[in-house]
Parts: sequence; structure tokens; C-alpha cells
Amino acid sequence: MEIITDRLNAVVSFIEDHLTEETDKEEISRIARMPFADVNRLFLALTDVSIAEYVRKRRMSLAGVDLKYEGAKVIDTALKYGYDSPVSFARAFGDFHGWNPGLAQREESVVKNFPKLIFSIQVKGMMKMIRKDRITVNGKEYEASYYGETDMSSWSQVYLKREFWRLEDAYEDFRDMPMNQQVLPYNNYPAMDIQVGQVFVIDYHKKDRTVERKYYIADGTVWENMPSTCEVTLEPMKPLSVDRVTVGGKEYDAEYYGDWDISALPLSRSREFRRLLNVGTDFDAVKRGDDVLPYNNYPPISIRDGDVFEILYHQKDGGIEKTYYIADSSIWEGMRCSRELLV
Repeated sequence: MEIITDRLNAVVSFIEDHLTEETDKEEISRIARMPFADVNRLFLALTDVSIAEYVRKRRMSLAGVDLKYEGAKVIDTALKYGYDSPVSFARAFGDFHGWNPGLAQREESVVKNFPKLIFSIQVKGMMKMIRKDRITVNGKEYEASYYGETDMSSWSQVYLKREFWRLEDAYEDFRDMPMNQQVLPYNNYPAMDIQVGQVFVIDYHKKDRTVERKYYIADGTVWENMPSTCEVTLEPMKPLSVDRVTVGGKEYDAEYYGDWDISALPLSRSREFRRLLNVGTDFDAVKRGDDVLPYNNYPPISIRDGDVFEILYHQKDGGIEKTYYIADSSIWEGMRCSRELLV
């Protein structure tokens, strides 16, 4: 009798045979005998990575082997694994391996391996909801499931514990709220079934007897190879100043949202964010690149379709890379994203 693991292993085999091609969602759906969205959710629940993330990690793993041990050229490797731009390939490669692809022949450049997955039957316990209540957010009441509390007193200087609630039918209301760059990995939650599209309320009980309430959304975010929820804020950040920038020979007012630390990445130290004002249709016909930047990488601001951003990457070698992105309803790994403008 065929079981679901057989179908998933068939899906993995198909993906492995077509890693250098665009992912065929229809064929994956046919092999798994279920809609692609359901396959992806099941894949994520069992492996902690989505299908797209699995494809990306496998490509980067094999690209490292090609560069380090096969002597492949960076530009050829970028094209082989679906990147039109060597810059976007270098950024994705650096995020995965921790070093620039041009440094492949150095002895200290260690290739990180992400192996092919094999599915087998495994039983694991999941905590059930303890009780239900009602929680009001921004004047709207939601049904909330309570999943208990976890102790923080043994390792935190500030907090005693945190209590976990899951809001029902809240994703559409929260998905457009400003996101902080703070995340909470799934392994910080009780043993519960977390699915992309869920919203959580966490009450942090401090040692000074106050309580701090935070909101998190499961939007497909992955942090340090761990599936994570991203913190959302109920109030958007206000611009620090309004500057003047010139793009394509035309001047725009631009809201400045500060210089944000990204030194944990291998190449960049920080990035500055500016949102161009009154762009109208100036950028509608500008060609889009392959690179995307999820909303949770931005400061906690409200992002609307059509917004155009100038982002300056301050590199660790002292250089500055100026990029432009547009909010155009792009989705990557289940997350709402801005897409690069090739200005």
C-alpha cells in the first residue's frame, strides 16, 4: 500500500532531477496527488523548509561543490542554477556558505552541505490547545487558543516566563502590518503544530511584575536555517527625515528610515532605507530583476503596492552598493516581498 512518504520521496526525486530548471509546481502536484499549496505545507511541517527553500539550499550546496571542486566559473554557475545576475547569485551564495563565490579556491572556504532529503515515518508529540478565550487587537476581537507558558527565568535577566496564544482567522489582518526584524524560531514555542499563515500573541512576564505583549506571524521566515515567526508591530515607524534623491535624472523627496545593522551577513555591514515619494508611474516600465527583499527585512513601516525604495548596502570592505526595489505584490517563500528594479 502506498503511503504519503512514498509520494513525498517521489517529489524529492523529481526536484533533484530538475534542480537546474524552474520548479514545475503542476508536476509536483501531480506526483503528490494533492494541490501544490498542500504539498508545500506538508513539506514545511515535516522538514522545517518549504519546497522553494529546499530547492534554493540544494542549488547553493551543489554550486559550492561546482566552484570548489570542479573549478567552475562563477558566471556559469550562476546561470546554471537560475540566477541571471552574478550579484544576486553572490548574495544568495554568501548567505548560505558564509563566503563569496569568488573565494572558492581558498583553503579556508568550507563548502556547506545540504543533503537530499528522504522521508520516513516518524511519530512526534504535539501539544493540544488548553483553553479558548477572546483577545482584542486594534479594536477587533479574535478567538484565541491558549497553549500554556514556558519558563525564562533561568536564562533571562529580564523575563520570568512567556504565555502563548494563537489567534484564529487573523492572518489577513496582520499580514500587512509593519514587521520588525526580530524573529522567534518555532523551537521557542511549545510543541504545537505551527503553519504558515498563523498569528500568535505572546505575553512576556517580566521580573519587575509587568507584562509585555508581542505579536508574531508565521509568514515563511527562515532565520539561521530555522523556520521562524516574525514580530509585527501595531504602529508603523515614522521617517527620521525627508531627503532629496535623484534616480534616472529625476529628483524625488524620500523618507529616510535609518541605517540598520546586518553585520551577521557575510558581505554587508548595514543597509539604509529610503522610500521615494510621489513616484506615480515613473517606475512601472522599469525592468525587474530576480532579487527580492521580503517585507520583514525592512524597518517596521507600512508598505503599499507601488512603493519604491532606495537601499544602500554598506559593505564590510568599505564599498557601498546602491539598489532599488518596488513593492509589486511579489511572493517569495510564502512571504510578501519587494522586487529589485534594474535602474
